[in-house]
Amino acid sequence: MIELLDLFATVGVDVGTAAAEAAGAASGGGGPPVDLPDPVPEFVGDVLGSVRSFVDGSAEKLGKTVSDLTPAGL
Repeated sequence: MIELLDLFATVGVDVGTAAAEAAGAASGGGGPPVDLPDPVPEFVGDVLGSVRSFVDGSAEKLGKTVSDLTPAGL
C-alpha cells in the first residue's frame, strides 16, 4: 500500500481525490453526499442526558423532563 501511495505522490495524484472518485465509481457514480445535514439543536444534548439519567435510575418522569427541555412547537 505504501508503494502505491508513493507512486501517486510521484505522479502528482491527490490520494483523497482519487479515493473519492473510486468510491463514486463503485457506487454507480453517486459519490459521497455533498450536502450534510444541519447540526442538531443544543437542547438535543440535554434531552439525551435526561434519557441517560432516566435509564440509570437517577431521574424520574422522563416525559415531563423532555417536555420541559423541548422548545414549544416541536
